[in-house]
Amino acid sequence: MNKKIISLFFAGLCVLALCMCAGCVGGTPDAGDGTINITDSFGRVVTIPDNPDKIAVSGSGSMRYFVYLDVDLDRVVAVDYSDSALNIYPEDPRPYMLANPEILNISAVGASRGVVDGEKLLTSGAEILFIAASSEASIESANEIQDKTGIPVVLFYTGDYVTQKEKVCDSLEMLAEIMHKETRYQDLLTYFTSVENDLTSRVANVPTSDERAYVGGISYRGEHGLDGTNPTYYPFTVLHANNVASNLSNVGQTEYAQVSKEQILAWDPEIIFVGLGTLNAAGGGAIYELKNDVSYKTLTAVKTGEVYTVNPDISAGANYETQLVNAYYIGTVLYPKQFADVDLAKKADEIYNKVVGGDVYEELKEHMNGLSYQKIGL
Repeated sequence: MNKKIISLFFAGLCVLALCMCAGCVGGTPDAGDGTINITDSFGRVVTIPDNPDKIAVSGSGSMRYFVYLDVDLDRVVAVDYSDSALNIYPEDPRPYMLANPEILNISAVGASRGVVDGEKLLTSGAEILFIAASSEASIESANEIQDKTGIPVVLFYTGDYVTQKEKVCDSLEMLAEIMHKETRYQDLLTYFTSVENDLTSRVANVPTSDERAYVGGISYRGEHGLDGTNPTYYPFTVLHANNVASNLSNVGQTEYAQVSKEQILAWDPEIIFVGLGTLNAAGGGAIYELKNDVSYKTLTAVKTGEVYTVNPDISAGANYETQLVNAYYIGTVLYPKQFADVDLAKKADEIYNKVVGGDVYEELKEHMNGLSYQKIGL
């Protein structure tokens, strides 16, 4: 089935679900006491305040979706350790944090790795705790926190909007219903769909490229060198690029794969894109490796100078807005005629403004040592 049709189908499902009274999240009013019963992303039925004034949020990248939904930050009384001033990123690649630095002024609800301190949660005055989760492994902890503090805990799924679109859509819909942000949710979904439609329409009548493409330096639980890749890399998928890693299996929901140097040499990509999260990788990262490893100098992309940079799209989870910006840049490289009208800086800030509420393109470039979106001289 055509990828564009699949995308529109999932988007349609999300809008349909939002328009239904209960929707897939099962929100139902309780007996006139200002609460609703909600079924969270992992099937837990929780009685919560309707449109709570004070919320706490925990889990890696957990503030991202609340920024997406334009939730008033004055309502957030506690955040995850990773989103607090206790964990400053020296070169932060997270657009939702760069556009909303005031998040750093909010107290942490616990320690690193998503640990929730029950006493801090109670002291914060939160009426509800939202926990970002990616699997059912979080259910036991959520139930324990709820039982000990008496504060309702809602688990919401966080994942890649590209490969787990339906689940992410359901999660955003649930949060929108709880926080009374349904209109913002619909606007956001419509925008995502329109941007993806623009990308796909530009290459719809162009033959699929045979040029062997590879993306390295992809982050997953830390930064990696050239060996870190993504078999389902969104820009390659939406632009019908020939991703040499696309046949890798057993990557699960992480969309991450670590490959050997021998495999990269065997693939011999004709064009390489490097995620700049690699700048902080042990051993120097992908750019250092391409410049200094004799083996990599035999790669076609290196010999012909076809090595380009993109901003990191994985940091505390998937930053879909950066995936979209990366797709536009890669489009200008792979299909210069079809993307000739694209002013990348202007398009990037349009996307960042719409999704996270701020112009962060130039700040991101600064955080990447000025190396964003360019050909790398080797």
